[in-house]
Amino acid sequence: MIDIKKITRQVTIQRNAILSKIKRLRRDDPFSSVDRSLIVEPGTDAGMLFGHEQAVVFEQRLKSDLKEIEFALRKIKKGTYGKCEKCGQPIEFKRLEVKPSAIYCLDDERKVERGGK
Repeated sequence: MIDIKKITRQVTIQRNAILSKIKRLRRDDPFSSVDRSLIVEPGTDAGMLFGHEQAVVFEQRLKSDLKEIEFALRKIKKGTYGKCEKCGQPIEFKRLEVKPSAIYCLDDERKVERGGK
């Protein structure tokens, strides 16, 4: 049986950790507040530019994870948490333990990953 309070705590902790990581990335990125056109000027340190590009990619991934987590929190509030978004069947408990923000059952997740709709 799903312990919604425990899942809510886990998902909230994950959400806060992601928000902290995004904040840290922006703080540590020397180009985060610089106009993009200035970044590619001649003489821009290649290592710093590479670090900026890595930060941008990592931030995009974190934002994607954050969307999943916030979606899970909305489902908890609506009382629809733990149901597959494709087939409507319950998502396997073990899957939710590993990935509390899962929105598909394992079968439908595999179909999505293969490109099936």
